Amino acid sequence: MTYEEIVNRLTGTEFFSAFAGLYRMHTMLRHFDNPQDAIPCVHVAGTNGKGSVCAILDSVLRRAGYRVGLFTSPYLTDFRERIRVNGEMISKDDLARIGTMMYEYVDSSYMSANQFELLTILALLYFREQKCDVLVLETGLGGTFDPTNAVAAPICSVITNIGLDHCKVLGDTIAKIAAAKAGIIKRERDVCVYPVVREAEDVITQVALSKNAPIHMVDTDELKQLEPIADFEHFSYRGQEYMLALRGKHQQYNAATACEAIRVLNKNGFYISDADVADGLRIVSWPARLERLCARPAVFLDGGHNPQCIRAVTEYFRGTEYKKENITIIAGMVRDKDYRAMLSDLRDLAGTLYFYRFDNKRAIDDAEVDALCEEFSMTRITNLPDAVDSILSAATGKNVLLITGSLYFSSEAREAVTEHFRRKQERKKNG
Repeated sequence: MTYEEIVNRLTGTEFFSAFAGLYRMHTMLRHFDNPQDAIPCVHVAGTNGKGSVCAILDSVLRRAGYRVGLFTSPYLTDFRERIRVNGEMISKDDLARIGTMMYEYVDSSYMSANQFELLTILALLYFREQKCDVLVLETGLGGTFDPTNAVAAPICSVITNIGLDHCKVLGDTIAKIAAAKAGIIKRERDVCVYPVVREAEDVITQVALSKNAPIHMVDTDELKQLEPIADFEHFSYRGQEYMLALRGKHQQYNAATACEAIRVLNKNGFYISDADVADGLRIVSWPARLERLCARPAVFLDGGHNPQCIRAVTEYFRGTEYKKENITIIAGMVRDKDYRAMLSDLRDLAGTLYFYRFDNKRAIDDAEVDALCEEFSMTRITNLPDAVDSILSAATGKNVLLITGSLYFSSEAREAVTEHFRRKQERKKNG
């Protein structure tokens, strides 16, 4: 099968089956001689921040000289972004070759695996083939029944911030969602935990104790926010001073969570120096997370897709010099998120608020978008490149444009900003 055929078949398959369990995963993994057992693993779950923590761990481990496999979701621009070794995406040829081998077994065994199960199998086979030293593995949804939870003995598990999201699948309370995330905790294996709310902390602690798993909570008393340096977050944790390339106070907590995991790795045969950690934090990149695309006028792209994410974004901007009347926001969201809560926070922050209904099967209905525009005093836009071009053409150095609300249109938003500068050059050229 070709690369295009593999991707088309994967994307045409149901992404996730909420109650599939792990039987199919274990069956497929056994057939391929359990590739997950060949690589030491850090397993990361959580509502928000798990991708950022994975990116930080990947950056630090690579800085320390390790060959790192990174498995994350979703992708922004290229399907292959999900599967990387030392920052390089899996090649199209390798994805086609391994995908063909995988589907030969799946078809011959009449296995009805979902997309994320197949992606996880494909990634693990690739990482074993690439002889990775360590794997940083992000869950897709939840923890207990997530396909990545077929990894039986990670070096450590990491649980990031917990909030109300995917409630129809994981439960409608913080405690229920925390229990789902805590399903990645393994017996007598360390677990590192972001400073979650007490309701979630109690559940996670109870699960860890029941499995005799040493638990390492981020010590918020040891995290000190310092004066920013240039474009970096600046903080200290456990007496070490760091500059972090990811923006927002929440990213300092994510970095501290990663630092706890690094301490566990060092107790288990790895050697990661303080300088490696500092360098890794300083150079880490994780696109569409308060990413600044340009400086004057400032344009920020953030894929925050639930109320907790949006609150972190608004908190960041309230700590900057930008005045409300100079803040323009383009928001785009899907219907199965708490979009009213998100729009309420964005309305409070923005001087001007637009809504863009991007092309997605989970898009908010047209009539509902019109009602929301009236409710939140928004202007609806239908052509994103034209809207971005108009906004930025009229902007000055005091203005800021934030595009946020979902990762699903972050690639389209990035292209729209690029298109503005192309048009600007063309206008300048033509006088």
